[in-house]
Amino acid sequence: MNPTDIDFVLLWVDGADPAWREEFNRYRREAGMDASEVRYRDWGLLRYWFRGVERFAPWVRRIHFITWGHLPVWLDCSHPKLRIVRHADYIPAEWLPTFNSNVIELNISRIGGGLAEHFVLFNDDTLLTRPCRPEDFFRRGLPCDMARLSIVRPSCIAQTVLNDLALIDRVHPRSDLNRHLAKWLSPRYGFGNLCKTLSLLPWSFFPGFFDPHMPQPYRRSAFERAWEVWGAELAAACRNRFRAPSDLSHWLVRYDTLCRGEFVPRGFADTLLSDLDDRSIERVCREVAAGRRRMVCLNDSTDIADFEHSRRRLESAFEELLPDRSTYEIR
Repeated sequence: MNPTDIDFVLLWVDGADPAWREEFNRYRREAGMDASEVRYRDWGLLRYWFRGVERFAPWVRRIHFITWGHLPVWLDCSHPKLRIVRHADYIPAEWLPTFNSNVIELNISRIGGGLAEHFVLFNDDTLLTRPCRPEDFFRRGLPCDMARLSIVRPSCIAQTVLNDLALIDRVHPRSDLNRHLAKWLSPRYGFGNLCKTLSLLPWSFFPGFFDPHMPQPYRRSAFERAWEVWGAELAAACRNRFRAPSDLSHWLVRYDTLCRGEFVPRGFADTLLSDLDDRSIERVCREVAAGRRRMVCLNDSTDIADFEHSRRRLESAFEELLPDRSTYEIR
């Protein structure tokens, strides 16, 4: 496939923006919600996301930058590869305003503006830190991914994953895995991952899937198909202005793709997934500065005693890796 046919889609929120905070707090009070501030905290790494893309994935066709409406003061919005997409540009008005990333992601196929059939979904905590090829994301027109069975672990998102699985098990019998067994048992995943899948093969339904939490390649048509199959359920979930136990997520689209065998196997040994806390921050900073991994996902957490100190430490690690301003930054 032509590498110029791949787009990146990036979600970002500035939790410190006064106008956004006013709207956020108003709806939070009306809903009686105690939404976590950590979920909207900005680590100040956005400029390094753009630097990483320009240096490590210069082949990207277009970047669709999704935002509530605020924009970084340093961002050159006239860049020919950049398209600004506000929530109101594509999410149905009846579901706005939304502070639920699941709603923002599930409606991605509506953003228009020439979104490519093949795109990679990024959150602002997923960054490129080594050169990437189009083939790291798509091969033969299919997304590169790992199909691995897993057990759903208790967590803040476990109920959403179980909701996704309930819809998957309604449409896909476990026998769908057998039709694409070679892809589910690919040696690319590594011995440990294969053992985990093999141990769960006797189950009569899909107990869960490994979620890499990395930049996720998708086909736009897979989202459109999901809305055709589960339109009523997705519309109901999109009414959740904040995260809720009845949420669905974009993992539903990924699981559907895996069950259909519409992917090419890949491993994730070249990636780093880590929570950001007082125990991990120094190790993460060393990994980032050295550029040892192709992609990283850095999840925020509440286990940080001094957020500003940790933020500056992480920023300095990315500055060491990516010191040069990108053409996406106003000169």
